[in-house]
Formats: sequence, C-alpha cells, structure tokens
Amino acid sequence: MEGHTYRRIPRDVQVTMRILVCGGNVATAKSYPFWDQFMKLAKDHEIRKIEGILPLDEIMGLIQWADAVISIDSFIPHLIRFHKIDKPVVVIWGTSHPAVFGYTDHVNLLKDPKYLRPDPFLWWRDEPNNPDAFVAPEVIIETLKKFGG
Repeated sequence: MEGHTYRRIPRDVQVTMRILVCGGNVATAKSYPFWDQFMKLAKDHEIRKIEGILPLDEIMGLIQWADAVISIDSFIPHLIRFHKIDKPVVVIWGTSHPAVFGYTDHVNLLKDPKYLRPDPFLWWRDEPNNPDAFVAPEVIIETLKKFGG
C-alpha cells in the first residue's frame, strides 16, 4: 500500500501494541521532529505510519487496525472523535492549543504553554517549526505504557 510505511516484526517477537502514527512528514509548524527517535524507542510495537494523502476508507481501516493512535494536531484526531472510535488517541501538540483544538477524551501532550501561539486562531502555516515546542519521544513511550504498551 502506498501512503504509509510498515515496520516488519519477526514472527517470534511478541508485539506489545499495534500503533498508528500520523502526521508531520512535511516541515510545518505542526510537524513532530522526533519520529525517527520515537520509532527506535517503540521497537517492541508494530507500527504503521500514514505519510501523504490517503483515501478516507484506507485511513479508517488503519485506525481500526491500531490499538492506539499517535498523531500531531491534524485531521486524524478530529476524524476519530467524529466517528466516536473508542481507542487511545495521543495527540502531540507544539504551538497549537489543546484546550482550543483538542478533545478531553484524548491524551494531549503539550511540552510547555510558553510555546503556544499568542493568538491560536492565526494561520499556523506562517510559523516556523520549533523542535523545542514538542515533547520528547520518551514522553510518548511513557504515555503508551498507560494503555498497555
């Protein structure tokens, strides 16, 4: 399938969780800059990563496949909420405000409010990507442990 990558796990390795990773493959203010480090830390999990634009039915299939979803502030958390899909969703926030654009039933990871845009409604594409605004991959791994990962 085009549009996402798979990490193959040998059959004799126990997979802890199936994780869908979404967003941030284009350098924008919302892009999570530490996916590579996260993927190394998540070596005990089966991971599929959405990259690029996929048809809606393919995205829904990937969401249904996953035990948990990790995403930047993007279309994916909104889609999951709209369809009332009951599974752990971890949203990584940088300069967008989770109290404005997030959902209380998702786990919202915000490193520090000092990185939030002064006006959350201004267009985020005008901002440079700031890696300092995002939580470390270890924080995501610790969060997954709460869901059995």
